Amino acid sequence: MRIILVLLFLITAISVEARMYQWTEPGVETTQLSGKPPAWYRSTAGGPRVFVFDNGRLIDDTAVNVSDEVRQRMREEAFILVEEDKQKAQEKIAKAEKTRKKQIKDKPETNKETTREEKVQQESTIELITEALFPKENKEEQQSEANLAEQSLDELKAIITDWEESRTQDAKQALE
Repeated sequence: MRIILVLLFLITAISVEARMYQWTEPGVETTQLSGKPPAWYRSTAGGPRVFVFDNGRLIDDTAVNVSDEVRQRMREEAFILVEEDKQKAQEKIAKAEKTRKKQIKDKPETNKETTREEKVQQESTIELITEALFPKENKEEQQSEANLAEQSLDELKAIITDWEESRTQDAKQALE
């Protein structure tokens, strides 16, 4: 339970300090928010207008023209900050995992064994937090996972349908 609280604290601490990048997605006209800059941020190729907020304060608007030197510096700084944030988060996750392992090691022998459910819960919590901090960038992987989930759902529906049909048949036979 403590590990979950520590990890939740880390997520909120990271989100409070993070810069937010906002832009309108072309074509669909939806507003996008991200903790990392879009690929075109301050690039020479251009792209949709990007607003950058730091602690709720607007610190950049790509509609404002700046010199090439300033543009390049701002772009490099944005992507360096993303990498630094990732490294800090990974260090904090590793430290939290180390602390969790130490707590398990320091527990008295009677309480040392954790149930399989607790282990699964801890692992899934760490996976969720890791995915939240480091979303997958590969669209093909996301599509593949979505297809797999949809296929699993279809298989589950088929199993339920078969089960319901067998129960219906059993009920009909019982009535005869």
